[in-house]
Amino acid sequence: MKKVLFIAFLAIAGLGKMNAQQGVLNGGLNVGIPVGDADNVSNFTLGAELNYMFPVAEGFTLGPSVQYSHFFGKEFDLGGGITAEASDLSFLPISGAARFNITNDFIVGANIGYAVGLDDGNDGGFYYRPIIGHKIGDNTQLNLSYSGISVDGGNISNISLGIMFGL
Repeated sequence: MKKVLFIAFLAIAGLGKMNAQQGVLNGGLNVGIPVGDADNVSNFTLGAELNYMFPVAEGFTLGPSVQYSHFFGKEFDLGGGITAEASDLSFLPISGAARFNITNDFIVGANIGYAVGLDDGNDGGFYYRPIIGHKIGDNTQLNLSYSGISVDGGNISNISLGIMFGL
């Protein structure tokens, strides 16, 4: 797991060194509420992301993205003072990102790729994330997104609120 994180970090860092004048590096944090199948086993999620976006046309950027998503296991009351806790789930989504500026302050976009499962028995799956954002400063943006990971037997998903910073 540590090797996968290290390789993803090196890949994005390498892109930053090769094309420093062309692209923009940004990173952020988010907090989310599990929905769908994930709501049965998790109370909330935390995540982080790093993107390197290249301008393609006026107001349109594309680039690689790597995220970390952690779903915290829910505690269940089994009765008689006995409780059980669902296991946490962790993913490393590696994707392509696209962003389009609707106005100077609002963006829409999406990420599509594969989420590597970081836990034993967690194989990961197809990853998708539609996103809307509002710029609140020159290098700061608030994002609202839905993230979904298609896994065997279901879909691990969340709705999250995040903040991005230009790096």
